[in-house]
Amino acid sequence: MKIAGNVVSRLGRRLLIVESDAGQLPPLYTEVADEQSRSVGKIVDLYGSVSRPYLTVLCGEDSAFGVHAGDKLYVIPETRPEKPRKNSSHKYSRDMRANRR
Repeated sequence: MKIAGNVVSRLGRRLLIVESDAGQLPPLYTEVADEQSRSVGKIVDLYGSVSRPYLTVLCGEDSAFGVHAGDKLYVIPETRPEKPRKNSSHKYSRDMRANRR
């Protein structure tokens, strides 16, 4: 499996901060697993410098209890990142076009 990075910190019950390698940076909304191949959560944010990026992983309800600082997380290869959907038909823009006629 491709490594996502090393866990640096936990924030509350459901957020993990992960230091990643710039050469192997996984895409947003990719699922990650621990060393026993148990699903941990999804990558919801990428930030930091280009040479030293960090990831924020949003964990499931009970999936982050076994994950601690220093643990490695891996990208689950079967998952594809979900792209956020854009709603291009806004009610306001339709109403404005109807009033112009």
